[in-house]
Amino acid sequence: MIHPRCGIRPASEGTMDGAAARRGIDWGWVVSNAVLASALLLFAWTHFMSWRASGRPTGLGVMVQESVAAVLVMTRHRTARAARDPLAWLATAIGSFGMLAARPASSPLAGLQGAWMALQLLGVAVAVLSLLSLGRSFGLVAAHRGIKTGGPYRVVRHPVYAGYLLAHLGYLLENPSPHNAALVAVVWSCQLLRIRQEERFLASDPAYLAYRARVRWRLLPFLY
Repeated sequence: MIHPRCGIRPASEGTMDGAAARRGIDWGWVVSNAVLASALLLFAWTHFMSWRASGRPTGLGVMVQESVAAVLVMTRHRTARAARDPLAWLATAIGSFGMLAARPASSPLAGLQGAWMALQLLGVAVAVLSLLSLGRSFGLVAAHRGIKTGGPYRVVRHPVYAGYLLAHLGYLLENPSPHNAALVAVVWSCQLLRIRQEERFLASDPAYLAYRARVRWRLLPFLY
């Protein structure tokens, strides 16, 4: 998942200069995108085969959400420098794309296939609406480029994360298994770490402190 605060982009303010461009192919960029694309294709294939076998469009919401995130990450503007905190990058990688390791289960909880699919699609809608409100102000690791307070950011401080939470819960309820439950727990440990890191980063900005005072909830109104 891309970093869900307006004004939060990779820590670099610079762009790839002519000298960097002349060095040739950026193999790190190529390999990371190839790995991400492969994980996305494997996720899609396993769920498509499950759909064929069971007749259930399993994981459709998460599939759409992860595809949007992958495309945005693979096509984002590259920078010459980026944050090098290993913990931040690890949390970002797992939190953003850990759900690509999820796999279909035999049957939805309580047989409520439609309800859990609707929850996933609601999460997708919340996340996409929040991303649209960001415009091009997105990235992977936090850096300060202003504070977004409009649209869904009037309701919770991290609406993209909120959308992902709804979609991931919907997926888990649609595909209950020990593997998926453990995966969601790991992914959301990383997401909560990212939220704490971001809010610590922005806490020195009076504009963010004023925004935080106005918008109390991080993810879900009246809950957190």
